[in-house]
Amino acid sequence: MAIQSLTRKQIRQSIGYNLLDMVLVTASTTGDTSSIIATYSLAKGGDDEYNGRQVYASDMTGSIVAGEKTWVSDFNSTNKDATVSPVFSASSTALDVFELWKVFTVEEINDAITQAEMEVSSRALQSKIITTPFTETDKYLYDVLDDFTHLSKVEYVCSKGIYHLLDNCDAVWTAGSANVTVTADSSFEKVGTACVKAVEGGGSGAGAILAYKAITSVDLSGCDKVEFWMYSSIALTAGQLEIHLDDTAAIASGIEKIDIPAMDAATWYKHSLSLASPHLDTAIISIGIYQVSDVGAFTFYVDDVSTCMSTSKQYKLLSNEYWNIAKGSTPYLQLTSGGLSEVGTNTQMKLTGYQLLTPMSADSSESQVDPGYLVNKVTGELLLNHAKSSYLDINDRAALSDRRLAKARADLPSISTQMDSEAKII
Repeated sequence: MAIQSLTRKQIRQSIGYNLLDMVLVTASTTGDTSSIIATYSLAKGGDDEYNGRQVYASDMTGSIVAGEKTWVSDFNSTNKDATVSPVFSASSTALDVFELWKVFTVEEINDAITQAEMEVSSRALQSKIITTPFTETDKYLYDVLDDFTHLSKVEYVCSKGIYHLLDNCDAVWTAGSANVTVTADSSFEKVGTACVKAVEGGGSGAGAILAYKAITSVDLSGCDKVEFWMYSSIALTAGQLEIHLDDTAAIASGIEKIDIPAMDAATWYKHSLSLASPHLDTAIISIGIYQVSDVGAFTFYVDDVSTCMSTSKQYKLLSNEYWNIAKGSTPYLQLTSGGLSEVGTNTQMKLTGYQLLTPMSADSSESQVDPGYLVNKVTGELLLNHAKSSYLDINDRAALSDRRLAKARADLPSISTQMDSEAKII
């Protein structure tokens, strides 16, 4: 069910209004690092009216950093000037917006929101779709189920759509450095009859072309991804290597310079990476691997380099009889022999299922649960069931709490995920 989402900040402020505990203050003029002047927002009350309130920097137009916290130490009702301690990192500025909390703190409200989210996390499951897995020869178990709670559908690419094979890597590439030895390895390939093997002796240094291949000029402006298999003998962090696509020979200028993600040692990866400027890729004549930072001596392999328009791919549903969940300390997607035979090797899969919601961790985070439920649930709980509840200046708190919690209970069916009946538990 689609919801009108709100941010954590918006939800927290709604709760503050309901509890009569928060004043939203907009500075009317520039103050200094220890004061907020607000002739309208702080017009009510006499001297010391706001003393002891927590101050939270909500929306800043000046140099104070959003999220800074302090306390009101004194209030002058004549000047509408709230003195704060400790001081801000900069002077307050006209139109800066602050939350002033009397009983509860921002930390306590945020925690209550998180607790309300966690209480419904098992029923308010979120849709999850990934397209990262690719099948491999004689491989039936795939460690691709991180964060899935259920898997409802496995699909596979039956038509590649817009697609260009740049190099099948059956023939040797050219070494880009005197410290690199490049061969075509016919015993370790992922696709075809061979793959590119490059041995870096450790002397090429940062900013070095390690290996490249000249290809027939091809227009890639209709593509959005470059895809290739890669293996490294050592662990690599993201961005230590790049794949380059160029309209000049030997990847001399690199129109496309794309970071290669982190890789564990001795593991094949099928990378599917976004092209940065496909509209410029109209006459690509060379591809290659570039070393951004010196990783020392290592060996890497590359196979089956291609580009595609990812949205042009067509997927076919794989029957449930051809796949299952292999459970254990690590759950795996398990294809049957018939399933792998139908899908084929080096084929992209799309997995559709469910995951637990992600609690909001920042003011800008948007709720994955109906914000109305969260506002009612947290308001109801804080009216009655918190150690500070009795300090709220609200009459008939018990009745108000009952009404808010009743509204929250009434919302539970609408926030419950209507799961696919064929979804398999992970």
